[in-house]
Amino acid sequence: MERKIRIRPALQADVAAIMSVFAQARAAIAALGIDQWQDGYPTDAHVSADIEKGYGYVLCDASGVQGYFAMIPEPEPTYHQIFDGAWLTDGAYMTVHRVAVSDALRGQGGAAQAMQFAVSRALRAGLQSVRIDTHKGNLRMRRFLEKQGFSACGSIYLASGAHRVAYEKDLRGVLSHAPVVLYEDRNMIICEKPVGQPSQPDPAHADGSDLLSRIMAWREACGYSPEIYLVHRLDTATGGAILFAKDKASAARLGGMVVGKQIHKQYVAVVHGTLTPQEGVMVDLLYHDKSKNKAFVVDSERKGVKQAILSYRTRAVQGECSLVEVTLQTGRTHQIRAQLSHAGHPLLGDGKYGSREKGCTTALWASYLCVTHPQTGKEIEVQSTPPKAYPWNLFDVKE
Repeated sequence: MERKIRIRPALQADVAAIMSVFAQARAAIAALGIDQWQDGYPTDAHVSADIEKGYGYVLCDASGVQGYFAMIPEPEPTYHQIFDGAWLTDGAYMTVHRVAVSDALRGQGGAAQAMQFAVSRALRAGLQSVRIDTHKGNLRMRRFLEKQGFSACGSIYLASGAHRVAYEKDLRGVLSHAPVVLYEDRNMIICEKPVGQPSQPDPAHADGSDLLSRIMAWREACGYSPEIYLVHRLDTATGGAILFAKDKASAARLGGMVVGKQIHKQYVAVVHGTLTPQEGVMVDLLYHDKSKNKAFVVDSERKGVKQAILSYRTRAVQGECSLVEVTLQTGRTHQIRAQLSHAGHPLLGDGKYGSREKGCTTALWASYLCVTHPQTGKEIEVQSTPPKAYPWNLFDVKE
């Protein structure tokens, strides 16, 4: 029968049980013929101090405490100097100390669960790495750490002068995939999608590089449920605010709001020329040619043709281009790009729709999103600002 282990913050009432776990771990280490922990360390004072600071965690099963470890999100003094090597990172890190499991839990995956928990909490905190040390002769622990993705970095010396092998797990690669979160609660999350990243998997991007897959992978790495549902999409060429639900019920309610046009979205775009009039409404018939993945404004209705409506307002003019605010009343594929191009004002960088500007990506950004919360009914508003790069840096986009 599989042993069910849960991790929770340690309590002062757990100290006696934790010391029993240490006694078992100390005996197991002694059997290896090494002197690690044979001087009475860790003491109940170490554990009590961990708990007092909120650093101590226990692994429990139905019979009680079966393991212990401390996660310390601050610099470890003995790690300031490392010999015969170097740390992998030089930023903020999580230190793990005093890892021990009972005889009953040894070999049952409890230590691995503890390390995965520490890594997930380090990621949540935005820390670059997790560090730990162990005795040179503790080959069982060293093999375990390497299996968990840790690298031996060199030697450190404890305050007592005892030598230890220093290990580190570099989390920067995982952190680089962290989504930019504009708003999050238990039911939904609004992220900022980068330009060039698909909203969800498609035949050309089935490698997990799309935003939905990245968010799911990130949440799983952080120890959260990876359950995420895309509520609406943005074109690959468009960046900005995008909404996801965290549960099926919220996804259904938010999806209904999309169909009922109850989610308010605004975009900013940089277009060639100056629109005349500078504020107005565009109403067109739009046909999306799936074989070319391109939308066309057409003169008459036929199969596949849909009405497309948007309103726009020119916010600023700079030379031969304009910053335009766009609000969609319908949500058609490539609608903004196709309608503005048809009006003679393609988006800068949008070669598919007539721009000859090669110095930027398509200048379209989902800058504002307002949605009624699916559970509380509260109105949630977020704003997203384009990167400070050409052509956005020609204007005060936040104005």
